[in-house]
Amino acid sequence: MQGLFDLINIPFSWVIRFFYGLTDNYMIALLFFAIVVKLVLFPLGIKQQKNMVKQASLRPKEMAIRAKYAGRTDQATQQKMQNEIMTLYQNENYNPAGGCLPMLLQLLVVWAIYQIVYGPLTYLCGMSAEAITLLKEGIKVLTEAETYTGNQIQMLHDITVLTVPKVLEALPSLEGFTAELGASIEDILVNNWPNMTVFGGKLDLSATPTVAINILLLIPILNLVTTWASTKITRKFSYQSPDAAEQMNSSMKIMEITMPLMIFWMAFNLPAALGVYWIFQNVLGVLQSFILSKMYPYPKFTDEELKEAVKSINQGPKKDKKPAAASTGSTNGTKKRSLHHIDDEDYPEQPAQPAKNKKKQTPAEDEAPAAETVSETEAEDKPGETGPVGFAPLKDDDRHK
Repeated sequence: MQGLFDLINIPFSWVIRFFYGLTDNYMIALLFFAIVVKLVLFPLGIKQQKNMVKQASLRPKEMAIRAKYAGRTDQATQQKMQNEIMTLYQNENYNPAGGCLPMLLQLLVVWAIYQIVYGPLTYLCGMSAEAITLLKEGIKVLTEAETYTGNQIQMLHDITVLTVPKVLEALPSLEGFTAELGASIEDILVNNWPNMTVFGGKLDLSATPTVAINILLLIPILNLVTTWASTKITRKFSYQSPDAAEQMNSSMKIMEITMPLMIFWMAFNLPAALGVYWIFQNVLGVLQSFILSKMYPYPKFTDEELKEAVKSINQGPKKDKKPAAASTGSTNGTKKRSLHHIDDEDYPEQPAQPAKNKKKQTPAEDEAPAAETVSETEAEDKPGETGPVGFAPLKDDDRHK
């Protein structure tokens, strides 16, 4: 992994070394260095912005799908809704994970960049690892400490406090010292020692801020303000899907509070140079979000376009709804169906069953008019016309004359 970081660190170390040699001011060199880093990562920002614009263009159709299933929280309905949204993404050639790769690459590069800011002796002065180890041992001896675990920026501060001549005098008595190694250390400490002070020596970027009324206290305070403001502003310039907005609304509010506080605490435990670099990154990050939002703005939709999106989602052949009794499923181990009829197409259409105990009629009977019925009372009142109920009337016969 270190070899991969070196592929990034070595070219960028030339950049910060160039700006420091040009300005002889480490804070200005950090500012120009942060600008170059943002410019290098700008194409990845464009890729991520385009992906969010594509997702925003699908918002009306996505909202129409969600509105179709509004108020339904059962698992079958939610799964059906997600499937329709994913089908919409596939039909529109949109990949929801398309913005993750640029973000991961940016994090990888930023992590490598922090090593450059964190290691000025290696990347700014070109000091070898053996020389840095020997210097740490010399600082430990001079400070009479049991161990010394300071980073390279802290070493710059400690050597400045101990003075360079005193450190050089302590090196020959240390294990691992050689004349060649001592000469290279002396050349850097005397001729190529980075100046970490700015504003006429009032601010030492190699020092660590403390809770005291001095100029160093501004570093944690500015980190707190810029981190909170950048999180707030960048969120307004970024697009969030309706699903993510609902699920992450509370978590984002928590992050807007906890992240600035965490950076504020870290600024009290790290050298001021890192805090200054974070401030530059926060300001440039907001500027980049603003520029990208103007280059690739999010689409705005009229009421007619929203209605057309709803119509395109809801169009298609309508299917007959099944009876309520059939949609509840059976109790003999078969799969239960949704009460909302969202999965009707998953079940084949069943042929209509003929009614039981129904008398089959002939075509003649279907066409013949219904015979008039005579009540039993009417039959008794008119005995000459009809016989008993159910019998035909008697015909005239010569035998009865």
